[in-house]
Amino acid sequence: MQFIEPLIQQIPINDVIEALLYAAGTVLSAILVALSISAYRRSGLKKLQYAVIAFSLFCGFLIYENLENLFGIDNPYTDIIIPSMGLAILVFFFIAVIKKGVIDKKLFYNQ
Repeated sequence: MQFIEPLIQQIPINDVIEALLYAAGTVLSAILVALSISAYRRSGLKKLQYAVIAFSLFCGFLIYENLENLFGIDNPYTDIIIPSMGLAILVFFFIAVIKKGVIDKKLFYNQ
């Protein structure tokens, strides 16, 4: 811990908090991806495929944002990629909510 404290003191507290929030969001979204894949395998609901895709995109979005902040990636495509991923996430969640899904009969028989 003695070698981390001087390093943290050199970094502005806002940057440390931002990095921690990105890390926590990335871990949470990875957990949500795993849980939604597990739920899809158990239930077979087609609507969950869209949720899996949306959570995966969000996880990738947070990883990309974190790498951009940590390493100062200045890519001209960043201004296109970031809003596109946000739009895709919203579209997939919207599709997951409104799509009429057929519930597999196995779901009811397994209860």
